[in-house]
Amino acid sequence: MNRRILIIVILLLSTSSSAQQPWEPATHRGIDFTLDENFALAHAIFDSLMRAHPKRPEPLFYKAVVFWRQGMNVRDGKKYDKQILKYLDFSIDATEKWLKNQGESAEMFLWLGNAYGLRTGVRMLRKEVFKGVVDGIEGRESLDEAISLDPDLADPNFGIGLSDYILSRNPSILRVVQRLFSLPAGDRRGGLRRLDEVIQNGRYNQTDALSARAYLDLYYEMDALSARTRFLDLLKRYPNSLDYRIRYVDTMLRLQMEHGEDLAQTMLDSTAAIHRITFQRKWRLIRWREIKLNFIQGVSHFFLGHHELAKAHLTATSVRSRDEDNWLVGLAELMLGKIADLAGQRDVAKEHYRKAERRESVWDSHKEAKRYKIQPYSGVEPAVYPIDEEIRYPRRP
Repeated sequence: MNRRILIIVILLLSTSSSAQQPWEPATHRGIDFTLDENFALAHAIFDSLMRAHPKRPEPLFYKAVVFWRQGMNVRDGKKYDKQILKYLDFSIDATEKWLKNQGESAEMFLWLGNAYGLRTGVRMLRKEVFKGVVDGIEGRESLDEAISLDPDLADPNFGIGLSDYILSRNPSILRVVQRLFSLPAGDRRGGLRRLDEVIQNGRYNQTDALSARAYLDLYYEMDALSARTRFLDLLKRYPNSLDYRIRYVDTMLRLQMEHGEDLAQTMLDSTAAIHRITFQRKWRLIRWREIKLNFIQGVSHFFLGHHELAKAHLTATSVRSRDEDNWLVGLAELMLGKIADLAGQRDVAKEHYRKAERRESVWDSHKEAKRYKIQPYSGVEPAVYPIDEEIRYPRRP
């Protein structure tokens, strides 16, 4: 640990209010450093908390959370799985020992539920569905128990609300095991209501709930206006977060297409900033992130009238993707056809429109492609496109 980090950690560990437990202020600062992707400081804080309070489950749990967020957007993120699962096991073991020795408490059932919940996320991400469902059931039971012991405790509603919402969407990854495990149908409105409760009154899971609400607004509720408000709030708090920057660029793409906002230059600047930060950190983003950022750059250049630059990015989107389910390809082909039409390359334009029709229709791409096969594109874009209501996240974000 370098000297600067050591001094900061000592200051954090020595600062607490009389109303808080001695480990709580440092835990909150560690959470903030994690969300702001200052992982070195976050690790240092939770390592110190583990030494200072070896029987508490929180430092162990948040040590796993730091590793989880480290691997969230990078191509080699799977390398953190072993550490995530190790510290979650330690946290579960510490919680169970505390419950055995100190008696049941809502607080300890919260940490048990949180640990099982995060382990569910890891299992599902790695397609270990049966293990994930078992952990999810364990986590839900613990969180329900926390609320039964303390109905005023808001934090357990984060895991319960997120679970209720996701189950209500009937995700394909769970359909095979839904009947086997008698999983509930979920509750979309109830899930959102619980998340809002945590945003208002949560002690530890407040920002997690806000993040989840922003993701759900964007990728499930198709409410880009609400998502923008939430992501701007998160970015104001955590300007170093690459994850929130990436999600916010996704939000701007929807606002450009579905609400007619002129955000092309802002999207271009934002993608450039993401690439710059990624280079500085020596990260390689997961392939899907790179493909989508490249596509957004192409769209931005198209709306700015930089047709040669747009052509390069959109061609890369189309050519480099071998995934038949990649919904960006049809849109890229449609825009390539428009660029060809504007350049007077009618035969080339028609071929791009035919390719667009063979891909998934997004934002009326099939309708446009059919029209422009007959009538060349003149340069006039619709004011807005219909909202894309297909749920593409997390399988196809």
